[in-house]
Amino acid sequence: MPDVDLVTLADAGTFVSHEHQAHLAETVGLRAGRIDPATSTFVFTDTAGAERAVRAHLIGTASPEDGTWLWGWRNINGFPPAFVRWSERVRALGERYGIPELTTGTLPLDDGLPLRLVNAVKALTGVTAHVATPIGNGQTRAFLLLDDPSLALPPPTAARAVAVVTSALAGGEATDHRRALAAWAEQRGVPLTRVDTEVEQLTLTDGSLQVRFDASGRIAGLGRRLRGAPRPAPSPEPGPSPEPPRPAAAAAEPESEPPSGAEAPERVGPPPRRGLLQRLLGR
Repeated sequence: MPDVDLVTLADAGTFVSHEHQAHLAETVGLRAGRIDPATSTFVFTDTAGAERAVRAHLIGTASPEDGTWLWGWRNINGFPPAFVRWSERVRALGERYGIPELTTGTLPLDDGLPLRLVNAVKALTGVTAHVATPIGNGQTRAFLLLDDPSLALPPPTAARAVAVVTSALAGGEATDHRRALAAWAEQRGVPLTRVDTEVEQLTLTDGSLQVRFDASGRIAGLGRRLRGAPRPAPSPEPGPSPEPPRPAAAAAEPESEPPSGAEAPERVGPPPRRGLLQRLLGR
């Protein structure tokens, strides 16, 4: 895949990153804490006032004073190998796919670079939670992946999908909306079907979400449909063989009208076995 680059990888990680960071803020109030490289943990105080230690891996550090990003695999502080293992794997994948931003130890810093790199790392590793915490006396921050079962995401629902898409779009990080949506569906195990050239549908446990794209391939509208309870069958008319009751249709949420599309969307067929990058990037 010669055209895989930092932008495509960042797109593939942006929706799930938004979802996981919002989940951490809601559930544990994740904020600054202390790093223990010897045990590969991040220690913080949660919203209940309890101290928690979660498994963590150094990805890199951003120093506004120096104007640089330093990858964890550069490891100038001699951290234990386990603490920088994920960073090493990212460098190996960068070498494999020819992505210079992942294989250059020090990069010039701009405002959006750390987030682009972290989103790309999440797409590559499948570890989708992180924290950025101050270190030292200046404004330098360490970016850590948090790979801990206690921080896992809940099952995806239609309500969560709406929140994910709207908040991620408000952040303005995704450049290819179709790729970002397809990657989120792949990462979260959500079936994605194509209704027509403008509409794709996510099928979730509590209903479905139809996503409408404009002519430029950008998300232009969302329509959520909730699963409704079966309606009671009407009383049969007198006759030799009453008609069986029909299954109830899904109830449409009143404040969100789904975009128009075919009545019976065609399910995209299962792709052949592919690697992680091919699946996330829709190849």
